[in-house]
Amino acid sequence: MPVQPASEDKSRERKRAARAALDQASAKRVYGEPIELDGGKIIPVAAVRRCGSQEDGETSEKGCGCSCVSVRPVGLVVIRGDRVEWEPIFDLNRAALAVAGVLGLFLLFRRR
Repeated sequence: MPVQPASEDKSRERKRAARAALDQASAKRVYGEPIELDGGKIIPVAAVRRCGSQEDGETSEKGCGCSCVSVRPVGLVVIRGDRVEWEPIFDLNRAALAVAGVLGLFLLFRRR
């Protein structure tokens, strides 16, 4: 059996790490464990975004070359009896960024 160079071993380890990061971005990461509350169930929902190396060694559209996973809460699925409701989570940071962007555009393009 031929001996493989150390660089090939490192490449395989990187691919294994990338696959492990991909496995984390699964449905169990998007939908949390149901929580029993007042005769109903609440299921937390998150948005999962993965950037980084693909299995074939190409980098993602972001081009950072890492294998990172970004997760943020987006809402709750509330089940009471036979009713199912979606309750979005208000993201104050995104709202503030949007307001700042609109205000910046207003100040940039206002007439003097």
